[in-house]
Amino acid sequence: MANPKAFFAYSSQIPAVLEDIRSAVKLINDSKQISITTWEDFSIGGQPIINKILKAIRECDLFICDLTDLNSNVLYEFGYAIAHNKKIWITLNSTHPQAENNYKAFRSIKTIGYVSYNNSQDLTNKFFSELPHEHDNPFSLNAGGITKSLIYLKCDTATSAANAVSQTLLKTRIPLKTDDPYEGETPLTWYLEELPSALGVVIHFHTSSSEKEKPLVTARKSLVAGLSHGLSLKTLLLGHAPYEPPLDYHDQFMIHMDVKQCENILNEWLAPIIEIYNDQAVDYREYRSEQRALGKLSNLIIGDFVAENENQDLLDYFLETSEYREALTAQQVLFVGRKGTGKTANLIKLQNELSSDKRNFILTIQPQGHEFEGVLSVLAKILNNSEKGHLIESIWKYLIYTEIAKQYYEHLLDQPLHYEKTEEESQFFQYVVDNLRYIDADFTLRLENIVQNLGELDQMDSIEEQRFKVSEFLHEKMISKLRDHLGNVLYKREKVTLLIDNLDRSWNDNANLEKLSDLLFGLLNVVQKITEEFQRKSYKHLKVNLSLIVFLRSDIFSRIMNYAPERDKIPYKHLSWSESRMLFRVIENRIEYSITGVTSPDVLWEEYFCDKVRDLPLKEYVEKLILPRPRDIVFFFKEALQVAVNNGHSKVEEEDFIEAEYAYSHYALKSLLPENGGRVKDFENILYEFAGEKSILSRDEIEHYLADYGQDVEELITILCEMTFIGQEIRDGVFEYYSEKRSPLITDKLANKLAQRKNQPKRYQINPAFHAYLEIEKS
Repeated sequence: MANPKAFFAYSSQIPAVLEDIRSAVKLINDSKQISITTWEDFSIGGQPIINKILKAIRECDLFICDLTDLNSNVLYEFGYAIAHNKKIWITLNSTHPQAENNYKAFRSIKTIGYVSYNNSQDLTNKFFSELPHEHDNPFSLNAGGITKSLIYLKCDTATSAANAVSQTLLKTRIPLKTDDPYEGETPLTWYLEELPSALGVVIHFHTSSSEKEKPLVTARKSLVAGLSHGLSLKTLLLGHAPYEPPLDYHDQFMIHMDVKQCENILNEWLAPIIEIYNDQAVDYREYRSEQRALGKLSNLIIGDFVAENENQDLLDYFLETSEYREALTAQQVLFVGRKGTGKTANLIKLQNELSSDKRNFILTIQPQGHEFEGVLSVLAKILNNSEKGHLIESIWKYLIYTEIAKQYYEHLLDQPLHYEKTEEESQFFQYVVDNLRYIDADFTLRLENIVQNLGELDQMDSIEEQRFKVSEFLHEKMISKLRDHLGNVLYKREKVTLLIDNLDRSWNDNANLEKLSDLLFGLLNVVQKITEEFQRKSYKHLKVNLSLIVFLRSDIFSRIMNYAPERDKIPYKHLSWSESRMLFRVIENRIEYSITGVTSPDVLWEEYFCDKVRDLPLKEYVEKLILPRPRDIVFFFKEALQVAVNNGHSKVEEEDFIEAEYAYSHYALKSLLPENGGRVKDFENILYEFAGEKSILSRDEIEHYLADYGQDVEELITILCEMTFIGQEIRDGVFEYYSEKRSPLITDKLANKLAQRKNQPKRYQINPAFHAYLEIEKS
């Protein structure tokens, strides 16, 4: 029998690692027990020949990769090997200072072990000790079904080209599954499930001389590019100029110089995929019906944990809450909630439900982060700290009125050729055409065009005079006329609803928090005024039944309120999931949608899930483990289900849930990072300070961990409490995390009084959601 074959992928960037691997490969090959090939066997003048490398991977029994550094070529080959169902063995050189951190950062791809080594002999000994070519494959690809979606890895930075790609893909109407760096790390298990049944993959890289994509984001994209190539999927690799792609996928890479070139490349690539999707749409619906009837564990549809990735199925298993039902009839409402509490899911459902009645006109505003930054930069030219509220409200009125006009203009453009506009619609259409530069552009350009129209504002004018000129122009030239035209074309509509989301996109490390708070508070303040203005009928204006619904992240809302002069004027609703019963209904709805014949929720839980985990009833175990958000419970059950299928179980067993804990814990920790919003420097490193510690810590111990970060310790502890990373002891052995159940002030008071009574420092507990990843010891 011929010796098994292996392929070893590694970087050439670290000379000491290179030398160790070369020596180890020679020692192992000399044993005649296995034949290891490396990329250097196929290099000419130091340049590897990728086709021969990929052929060697396809023909090998074992794929070895060294992840001491996050080399794009190695990760591309790693993904290719996973796609070809190869056994995997990962090595790390522990003498390299970043090796452990790199692995921890990338360990989110799977709870797979690695071997660390110090030198070539150490690596050789580890190989013969483990004999990895005799082990099972640690990865399992979904068998896939009928192709139905596009996978899209977004650019790390919201450039104009990146926004054009997003908009173009949305307009295709093909279901889109998006990996957005802003939402945190997408685990490899997600790709293993989604890629086999994908129509194609779009991966958008970003780099320039002054700004580069985060290394972990680029690394994940390289891995997925290899996976996609290995699965023979149609794949588009896009990058901003200047960009030098890695050698392994250099020939596949498309570099765009500007937005127009980017759109042309994408549209040309998309054309045949759109045709394939249209041909398969009917077949896919029949396939889904057949799968639902089978009722097997592998056919359960938990759905995606990110609402944007399940626009279609979400409508079928959406859980209607009291907040949602109120939004259907409310004139204006502000939804406040943490990431993952269902803001976007509510928006998608509301948009669909209200649009189903053709008498309604429904539109959404979802500004990109760069648009807010642009508006802030324009405002900085014309605002000072006094009397700014009126101007900000005027600007919001202008932006909202022009957005309504823009989307109704696009609605008229989309009408069939035989559609005959009314006289009012023709007048409105002509008005928009005459003022296209003020209406048909993104937020920043609209505002900049107004400022430019005023002759760049006379520098001899005072700030007050400049501000007055802008406000006067907005009202007299734009807002008033737009109100006339919009009333004339919308008054017959049963309901006009404006949904505003994505306001957290601008909340980044570089944002001027006070000015951004002013801007967002101005929006919240003007919502009621706009709806009331449209509701009024006068001799000039026709009444329009307009409602405005705004979605905002709770941590941002809290910080806006710190700057708000009149906090009580802002009515809002918390998206709260404090009732665990509602969270489990999220899972029940999704599973009941994916199978037929289930007579009751009790039967569902009995048939598909074990009774207990860690000596607790299943629901109690889950309730204690996860953060109380739909996104978290969906992620956790989806991960456990995937583990169960891979383990060949007929129901999700205790061991499957326990194995899923790690992936969930890592996801939960990473989901905290966007909520930081630049408040805390080195925030991720601060979280890692708690790794390996006890779950219950005294105030003194926490202060010790935070002392070296150069920020007020009291403020850091408050932020950790706000993010529910830690909870406070309010009664003996009872710890409470901030929630919407009651004011954080009460939780703080209870914790302070307990510490005073016991004459000891306050005690805190690290949230169980983070225990597995940080390896927290149970106290």
